[in-house]
Amino acid sequence: MLPSLIEKLITSCAREDHVDVKAFCEALGVVIKIDNELKNLCEIHNDKDTQKPIISLNPALDKKTKFTFVVIALSEYILTPDRVSRTGICYDIFFLDDIYHQRHGYRMLLATRIALPEHLINKISNGSPEAEAIIANANYLPKFLRCCVSDSSALFLISNFSDLPAR
Repeated sequence: MLPSLIEKLITSCAREDHVDVKAFCEALGVVIKIDNELKNLCEIHNDKDTQKPIISLNPALDKKTKFTFVVIALSEYILTPDRVSRTGICYDIFFLDDIYHQRHGYRMLLATRIALPEHLINKISNGSPEAEAIIANANYLPKFLRCCVSDSSALFLISNFSDLPAR
């Protein structure tokens, strides 16, 4: 997908204080399901029959962890669709332990933008007095939201993600 299309989709799904992730998923044809048999916390793969991408979530996850994994899996799907269709991607508890160190990676830059509108990302990234209230009231894990990087460097990287080497 072209970066400008993703930016337009994010903008069209943005609300005042969040991005409508369900609408974002519907636009991309991504299905979200709770999987009682799932051993990992989350995985994204293509359905064997329909080839539609499916994000499977472990039912034991709390709401904030589910939302966090959904936006991370969506960013993986956008950035590495071939990897998702070939092998799928699984996330375990160790993935979340190292999330802050990944904040400048394409996946996290895109995931935070799928989660929150740019004006809120800038407030969090710049240490605005409202930042902690935004983090506390959001549907995402606080350690994920603290990965937000302001638009000056992030939009440059996101708009150039097509330069990524094929995996």
